[in-house]
Amino acid sequence: MSSLDKSLGFVNGIRRACPAYGVGLPGALLRALGMYAFSAFSRKEIVGYGLFVPSIANALPVLISKERSLAKLGALNPPALQHLTENKDEFHLVCARHSLPVPATYGWTIDGAPHDSDGTRFESATAWASHLATRLPPEFIVKDRAGAYGSGFRAFERTGDAFVALDDGARFDANALAQLLSGPSGSDLIVQERLFDHPNLATLSGRRGLQTARINTLLSDVGRVDLLFFMFKVLAGHTFSDNFSMGTTGNLIAFGDLEQGMLRGAVTLHACGSGMARIAYHPGTGLAFDGVQLPWWPEALELVRRAQRCFPQLPTLGWDVALTEKGPVIIEANARWDPPTYAPFIMAPEHWQSIFGSRHASK
Repeated sequence: MSSLDKSLGFVNGIRRACPAYGVGLPGALLRALGMYAFSAFSRKEIVGYGLFVPSIANALPVLISKERSLAKLGALNPPALQHLTENKDEFHLVCARHSLPVPATYGWTIDGAPHDSDGTRFESATAWASHLATRLPPEFIVKDRAGAYGSGFRAFERTGDAFVALDDGARFDANALAQLLSGPSGSDLIVQERLFDHPNLATLSGRRGLQTARINTLLSDVGRVDLLFFMFKVLAGHTFSDNFSMGTTGNLIAFGDLEQGMLRGAVTLHACGSGMARIAYHPGTGLAFDGVQLPWWPEALELVRRAQRCFPQLPTLGWDVALTEKGPVIIEANARWDPPTYAPFIMAPEHWQSIFGSRHASK
């Protein structure tokens, strides 16, 4: 997409949203252009979160862009050490050392070179293909080894000797799958078992899949782990992953009582395509969010507290936790987590301030 197309899309996104919020277009454009030019906000952030609307911007305890929030987080989580969580192979090995429950991992590729789950490089493509043929379970997933926001995510099923990609129905034998996963030089992927929700959560969304709880933690100097906030990523779109991406995937963000794990509502992308709207019912199943109890919640909170202490070098992490039929499982951790701009009320103002600075952090 050309720069001109992006600029036109930016303006048109604001123009479409102004009537829904009762704001004038000239003022909205001026505010948006100021945020883009002087406050390091991306065009996607400005339109996606509706930050050009005064009532939305003023509701944020700290008005800060993704770019500047990462710089703030870097003061707590040293960038030189963020690879411990951002590289999923390294994260898997640390979790395995500390006996933290994580998905079974069958290997990964680094610059196209395949490795087993212990990090040992396979000597040949034939050995890699044989490993996949003998070790992969009936259902598994592939995603970028160092990606975020669900990048590279694909789900597969085994049918006899064939491996079927669920997104497009493509079929591979073991050799073709090994070649696909290794790909051209520069390919970086991780292969893991596919986990599924506790049945109660599958009922909420009306489909078999995985919806994770994001629980953010902060490790104090004396070893206490504080819980900053939680959200529950709800499947409602047409993707296999629960990635929200400012609501553009059709998925939802549910919120509720942190200590009890009781849902109270959810947010979705506003019908105008800009900003978030609260909803009380799942749009697909019609089930109410209010009163939904997340399973294994005390165990999930204890798990992330224990896990945070295993990463003392990175004292504030966002944990994606699967609540499966057998218990909570850590999917991944994020040292570069986003402030909850989509639902600012889920994190206490004092935590906004302590991590992301003054109310005018964007300036």
